[in-house]
Amino acid sequence: MRKYNSDAPGVKLRGRPKKESSDKRGRKVSVNFTEDEKRDVKAKASAAGISIAELLRISAFRLSIVERLTDFEREAIQELMYQGKNLNDQVKACQANAWPSTKRKAEACLDGILAILGKLKTQNSTLL
Repeated sequence: MRKYNSDAPGVKLRGRPKKESSDKRGRKVSVNFTEDEKRDVKAKASAAGISIAELLRISAFRLSIVERLTDFEREAIQELMYQGKNLNDQVKACQANAWPSTKRKAEACLDGILAILGKLKTQNSTLL
């Protein structure tokens, strides 16, 4: 069965049809890996059933980028490492003695701490 061009009657279609310009990818980006890194990326791609290029394309567009910690946040984390036990004891005392205003202040402080720690946890998990 012969296929004919609908635009030019009587002219037989030959070869592969042209791709739409929106489907073409015109730019190329290269990445250099060590042998171990390439082996890991290839294993992840094969486990997902896709090519390495498709895995990198998906990860480039679907991952969220987390900004670095500010100097203030870094200093706050360092202070928390030293003050963590004291803060925990204060919150326990507030809960045991039912001091509502002090308890609310401590909880607000802890919410701020958890926001900073959550930011650290997110940043570390995206780097792995």
